Amino acid sequence: MIITVASYKGGVGKSTTAVHLAAFLQRTAPTLVVDGDKIRTPTKWSQRGNGAGLPFKVVSHVQMINHIRNYRHVVIDTEGSLSDADFKDVAENCDLLVIPAVPETAATDGLTETLAMLHKINSKHYKVLITMAPPKPSTDAHQLREMLISQNIPVFETEIPKTKAFDHATAAGVPIYGIKGERAERAWAAYEATGKEILNGEAARQVRSVG
Repeated sequence: MIITVASYKGGVGKSTTAVHLAAFLQRTAPTLVVDGDKIRTPTKWSQRGNGAGLPFKVVSHVQMINHIRNYRHVVIDTEGSLSDADFKDVAENCDLLVIPAVPETAATDGLTETLAMLHKINSKHYKVLITMAPPKPSTDAHQLREMLISQNIPVFETEIPKTKAFDHATAAGVPIYGIKGERAERAWAAYEATGKEILNGEAARQVRSVG
C-alpha cells in the first residue's frame, strides 16, 4: 500500500504524520518512508540518536526505485508547496492521499486550496486528518470537522492532539511513543487509531474490488 501525505499548506504536521503512520504500519509489515520534503524533515529525524530511533528506513525520491520492491507499505512525505502538476501526480499515484489539516483560519485557507485541486482532478482516494487539535474547551477542531462533513469531505474519525511532545520526539529522533508522559501516550494512541482506520479501509477496498 502506498500512502502519500500532502498539502498545499506547510506547518500542518505533514512530516510528523508521515513518520507516525509509518511507525504504526511498520508493526504490521515492512514499511519504507520516502522523504520528498524540501527540508528533509524525516531524514533529519532519522539521523538523530545515531539513526537507531526510527523503526523504518527513510530514503529520498531518487533512492526509492532501489528499495520500494522490498516493502509492503510505502509512506511518501511531500513538499509543502507542490505545483499543481506535482500535486496531481502524487494524488493519482497512491492508494490513499492523507491531507493533514490544522483547525486555524490561516491553515484552512491551504486546506481549501487542496480540496479544490482534488475536486478539479476528480480524486476519490483521499481523507483529511485533523492535526494539532487544541484541547477543550476549544471547539476549533469540532467546527472544522463539522464543516468537512457538511461538504461530504472524507475525514478520519481520530484527531491528532496538539502537544509539545512531538517536538521532543523530533529532537530525540524517535516516534512519540519513545517520549514519556500522558500527552505523548495520547498522541501515539491517536496515530495508532488513524493507522487502524487506514488498514480497515484498505481491507474493505480490496473486498469491494474482488466483488
